[in-house]
Amino acid sequence: MDYRIATLFVLVFALGALSTSLVYEVGKVTSEKPLDVMSNPLESISDTVTVFAQGTGIERNSPGDHIQENQIKVFNDKIELDIKNAIWSKFADSNSMDPFLDEGANGIEIKPNSEDEIDVGDIISYELGNDVIIHRVIEKGTDEKGAYFIARGDNNPIQDPAKIRFSQIKGILVGIIY
Repeated sequence: MDYRIATLFVLVFALGALSTSLVYEVGKVTSEKPLDVMSNPLESISDTVTVFAQGTGIERNSPGDHIQENQIKVFNDKIELDIKNAIWSKFADSNSMDPFLDEGANGIEIKPNSEDEIDVGDIISYELGNDVIIHRVIEKGTDEKGAYFIARGDNNPIQDPAKIRFSQIKGILVGIIY
């Protein structure tokens, strides 16, 4: 690769990293807690360069394994899922979970029996007023009112505005069918 092209590539990459850091800093000012960009922000240009140089990705919290392998049966002409208390889900075109979820995708959720079944990284649907929101859990904790969850859409710059209580949770997303 030509030296000028390589230099230009590094400069463009560094500017992108700088803008990520700026978004992170703005989030600190505008949210109750520091902005958690995809649960693991690159807080400095040196972190970004290190990740790039090592050729590794960023470790992020993923959903828990709520469906075991023995619950999935694959045949030549069909697939069967043995999921108890499954809920079928459709999604609105809100863009908050792009590119993972969008209008037209079909989801399978399960109803949790307790807050212990929900972990950071899980995608939950919950009631907020008259709406049902589906976002990723980025924090789980307890306070004077008991267990709570903080969620954020993967494509949103800040977390959802309020603590989510177990009584609000409708389901845990366990599958997407596009």
